[in-house]
Amino acid sequence: MKLRPFIILLLFVVSTAILVWIYYSATRPRQQSVKEVWRETIADLDACCRRKHVKSMQYDHFAGIAERESRRQVARLFRAMALSERLQETNCADAIRQLGGEYLPPRRIVVFRGTTDGNLERSIAYELRTTEECKCDEIFRAIDRGNRYAARLLSWASSVDMRHAAFMSSCLQHSEGECNYLVCPRCGNLFVSTYCEPYCPFCLTSGQRFVRFE
Repeated sequence: MKLRPFIILLLFVVSTAILVWIYYSATRPRQQSVKEVWRETIADLDACCRRKHVKSMQYDHFAGIAERESRRQVARLFRAMALSERLQETNCADAIRQLGGEYLPPRRIVVFRGTTDGNLERSIAYELRTTEECKCDEIFRAIDRGNRYAARLLSWASSVDMRHAAFMSSCLQHSEGECNYLVCPRCGNLFVSTYCEPYCPFCLTSGQRFVRFE
């Protein structure tokens, strides 16, 4: 009988603690999940991934057309750019997963059919248009959110796209020459082998690791 007051007191303490915990849980500010915090950045990285995926497929297709037209120099460039786009897609997709998101590549892609010069013109126009429309905004949003890693990946993507446009413009002007292309296996930066640097100025990867397209 002497244990009854003790048991009653213990039950009272436990029930009070439970009520206090419920009240605290209900009234404290809700903490956002990692995915919610980076929702905007994940969306920008996802959009970049999708652009890169589509362009890699287009460039592989355009390379086949250039080869059939005996435009071997242009075909090499398209092949090199296709690899570059795939590498950047992979980098951004990895960043999405690290931020708690998920990336699914586009299931259906419509490839354009035309002459090599037409494909070059179309690709140059697309690169310049998308750079003006969204890429800088994506970089600034990542910086504003404090995600320097995402900002770096998006900066690499934008810079490489402008280099691609410059290389394609050179081919379009028929100043192709005979040269090989090198692609940095980490960031996708593209080089002409004649002017290859000992390391990538973007990510500092050794030039000995570059992938060569001959």
